[in-house]
Amino acid sequence: MAYATLLVSCFGIPAHAQTGPTPQTDQAVPVAQQDQPAPIFQFDIPSLPLMQALERVSELTGTAYSAVADVNLAQDGNAISGRFDLQSALQTLFDGTDLTFSLTDGQIVILKRVDAQSTGGTTTAPIVVQGSQSPGIALGSGADSGSTVYGEQLIKGFVQGNNDPNMVFRANPNVQYVVQGQRDEDGASATAEQDLRPQTLSISGGAIDQNNIRLDGVGINSLGGTDTSYNGESNLPDDDKNSINADDLYGLHPQSVYVDASIFKQAEIIDSNVSAKYGGFQGGVINYEVMDPSDRPTFSANISRTGSNWTEYHLKSDETPDATAREPRFTKLMYGTSASGPVADQWGVVVSAGRKTAEATKYAGDDYYGREVSTESTADNVLGKLQFKGNDGIKLTTQLVYAPYSQEWEAAENYNSKMDVTGDGLSTYVGLEMPIEYDGYGLSNLKLDTRLSFNTSENARESESNVRRQIRSGVAGSAYENLCDATNCYDGWYGDLTQTEQDLGYTTDLTGNLGNGDILVGADLHSIRANRRRPEDVYYYYSTSVNSAIVCADADDPACDDGDQVSRRRVHYDAFSGTASFSTAALYAEYGMNFDNVPFGEVEVRPGLRLERETFLGNTNLAPRFNATYYTDWDVSFTAGWNRYYAANMLSYALRDATPSTTVENRTGTTSGVDIIYSDDWSYLSSGNKYNFKGSDLKTPFTDERMAAVTFPLPFLGGNTRLKWVERKGREQFSRDSTDSSLSTYTLSNEGSSSYSSYSMEWSKKIGTDPWGGQHAFSINGQYSERQTSNNTYYATSDETEGAYYNGNVIPTMDLGVLTGNLDEPIFVNVSLYSSYLDDTLRTGLVGRYTTGYDTITDSGSDITINGETYDIYEDGYNKARFDLDMSLDYDVIREDNRVLTLNASIDNVLNRGGGHTLSASTPYRKGRAFWLGLTYTY
Repeated sequence: MAYATLLVSCFGIPAHAQTGPTPQTDQAVPVAQQDQPAPIFQFDIPSLPLMQALERVSELTGTAYSAVADVNLAQDGNAISGRFDLQSALQTLFDGTDLTFSLTDGQIVILKRVDAQSTGGTTTAPIVVQGSQSPGIALGSGADSGSTVYGEQLIKGFVQGNNDPNMVFRANPNVQYVVQGQRDEDGASATAEQDLRPQTLSISGGAIDQNNIRLDGVGINSLGGTDTSYNGESNLPDDDKNSINADDLYGLHPQSVYVDASIFKQAEIIDSNVSAKYGGFQGGVINYEVMDPSDRPTFSANISRTGSNWTEYHLKSDETPDATAREPRFTKLMYGTSASGPVADQWGVVVSAGRKTAEATKYAGDDYYGREVSTESTADNVLGKLQFKGNDGIKLTTQLVYAPYSQEWEAAENYNSKMDVTGDGLSTYVGLEMPIEYDGYGLSNLKLDTRLSFNTSENARESESNVRRQIRSGVAGSAYENLCDATNCYDGWYGDLTQTEQDLGYTTDLTGNLGNGDILVGADLHSIRANRRRPEDVYYYYSTSVNSAIVCADADDPACDDGDQVSRRRVHYDAFSGTASFSTAALYAEYGMNFDNVPFGEVEVRPGLRLERETFLGNTNLAPRFNATYYTDWDVSFTAGWNRYYAANMLSYALRDATPSTTVENRTGTTSGVDIIYSDDWSYLSSGNKYNFKGSDLKTPFTDERMAAVTFPLPFLGGNTRLKWVERKGREQFSRDSTDSSLSTYTLSNEGSSSYSSYSMEWSKKIGTDPWGGQHAFSINGQYSERQTSNNTYYATSDETEGAYYNGNVIPTMDLGVLTGNLDEPIFVNVSLYSSYLDDTLRTGLVGRYTTGYDTITDSGSDITINGETYDIYEDGYNKARFDLDMSLDYDVIREDNRVLTLNASIDNVLNRGGGHTLSASTPYRKGRAFWLGLTYTY
């Protein structure tokens, strides 16, 4: 949506009689009113800074708010308690302040109070309103003490150039980020730059696939898991010719739909004290709200670019890099368009379409003669939203979001290895919101919110070859003599692999007032089906023998060449198709009770329960939620919470269980005279890993949480301060059964556990006008956290089974993360500042993060041989303290009426820091400062 200019006229005399308190004579009211009665809402908002109070009013009534230049929303407003229409509630909120309001074009416009003239009237003047909502970070308190909300302007200011909405949360204290396609010790790579999928994140100690991510109230979570290595990162290698796992898709992601930030009007993260409304997570909840249709026709188009030629790199200094190591080479382009407006009486529509593209080039080493490999990625986003708003408060919405994704990958040191990694996602729903005219048995102000949704996703790995072969190339006269300059070369790839998910869901919420409190009851029903499929057998041929006497009995043998060489062993990956389907049902209720007869304030107690039943494990789980808050008369509130959260990502284990174990097969030649004849007949030699799933014997993993929070305005500075302690204990977590003695069979158990504790301090303030006409939203927070996870890895890659050498012992590679608390950053401070200047013509966003030094474990680059086995040597390391700063800048080059042309720029890593990664000789570059530049036109 554009930064529009609205003409607002302020009148001092109401146009019709009001319910509730009598309006003041200098209070702004609408010029004209609808004939039907205004909706009545139950308000229970204590005295808060106006920005926070308006956030609550906006959330309760569904009405966005704006602010004109030079208003101060950091000052405290009045408490609102009781049943009022929106007009009367706002009059109560602003009474006695130097601000007033106007209800204009379906939004609340905050104005400076205008003194009456001698005629008894008020002055009227054009006023420039900045955006659809005043910028600021809303820190929740009380029952919402785990919530942090970002408005549309801050989302645009903080996501930087790539438009990834998950990046807006990087300044939250209970969030840890995991870089897709890049392990902690790796340097910059072309593969990481080419990955356009959303940033993955851990919330309050949970894994990246243990969050509940919701789009307009509909979950967009991938229940089929993620392809991960031991420390929870994407394990798509940059260029390792041997580390690809034929049973991994490499396209799986915690989100089933990849959504562009440009379509959002609000983003919320809940890291603790989560309502009973939400289930299916052990980390946190993210709520994205899509923009609604505008009241007038609007249009926008945008384009932006970045690339390696706009990026700086730092070369590792303490070790000489490989002679062939080069900086990553890439280009990214992003463009899109959107339109919105009314299409009929009370009907509105919004449509948008966008595309991101990336092209990257990587280089082989000397063995493959420095060959170049160029690959591309494409991420599309299509949105359609049709909405009806009735005069009686009814809102009917239907929405569709389609987000296809495709990423090419090819190993530079493996011929014919190209594969397409895809991730197509579709999310659609029909929703109805309506008030219910009923007053009885203490119930009032009832509202029904119901949605019927359907989500589907398909993740796949597609390649043209289903035969991969090890080839000997160092033999003179061989047909493969110049294939590569190493003893063994590699050709071919691992075929196709596909995973699909469908989720048909229905949710309904009934909210209202019961007595002097508020009540929520609801239901959440889902029917889920998933399939994992390999359409053809796949083979990897190795143990190559070279001899001029070789004779191939079968001319179509893919791993035999007459008079040259033959592969004597192969790994056989069987074709398969495995399907899992199940249903889930949840009932939940929550009641907030207020007690105002306590000394020096009032108390709110909010018990809740969530009852869940799922047919997958066959378990019925009861998750209690409880929090209590003491609101003092001095604007200080104290909150304590006790909550339980159950996991919902079990489907991945059943799908992996459907994958058959690999078979190693062998063949030998038959001597006939001088010939050695090899037929295409193979005999069984051994089996690989097999995953077992025993759902009927397992309990659902859960996490118990204790938390406490204190919120208060900072003395002399104002704003909102939140101190918070969160402690979580993960129970009954999935792990490999400790009684497993076989190296080829892994059985799932509930022997895993985890723990997480954090201490955080946050301060947020909306700063009024400065000498340059600027307004600012400032936030600073810091956190100390500890996280420990038992060895709960059920999947095992070849790296994990090989083990590693650390501190004098051979241990499973996956256990390295356990030793250091999963390599979290234990102490850090985040700072963010969003500013607007020159009547909102210039807007800037700054996000900084200071991380103290911390211990880690790194690959030394050396090997050790013990009892004939070779292991990588890991050693203790230390990541130095660092400060990272990102910046965005938007400048309106042209502003004529409703037409705006904006120059967009963003700078990642403004200070050009080199980073703290321990780099390898093959990837010795650290990424430094990077620029995005673009243009946006809005009407």
